[in-house]
Amino acid sequence: MHHTIAIKQLILWRHADAEFALAQQGDMTRALTSKGNKQSRLMATWLNKYLPKDTLVLVSPALRALQTAEPLNTKIEIVDALQPETSLQSILSLLSECSAESVMLIGHQPWIGELIALLLSGQDKAISVKKGAVWWLRLSQDETGIYKLFTVQTPQLLD
Repeated sequence: MHHTIAIKQLILWRHADAEFALAQQGDMTRALTSKGNKQSRLMATWLNKYLPKDTLVLVSPALRALQTAEPLNTKIEIVDALQPETSLQSILSLLSECSAESVMLIGHQPWIGELIALLLSGQDKAISVKKGAVWWLRLSQDETGIYKLFTVQTPQLLD
């Protein structure tokens, strides 16, 4: 499957640990747990240190994703296309329109895992991404359109 993504660095951050939806509560309003708040602070401290300065940060409108992004020292943009149940195709369309060299998406499984699988292996069978984890992909300099895994960071390793 060919995709036209020219982003040099793609950083994918799954939202941190969130509450289970209560009766009558919509999925979009689920907040982070205290564990999730700690995870997002740990990860943001690491990201604030290593994220390229001009990174475009796009965030799901879901409360748990917004709260995950909160501790970042950077401007964020809320993008409806990054909602929990969005399709991989919507994500690929969004990315193909990005002109930034470095882009971070803060969002949800399964689409984060599907995107990682597709970009690294050409398969869209979702890779399991832990809550609060960051997967950092870089466009290969030798092979056109191929992404390589640069690093994976989890809150547990930073604690």
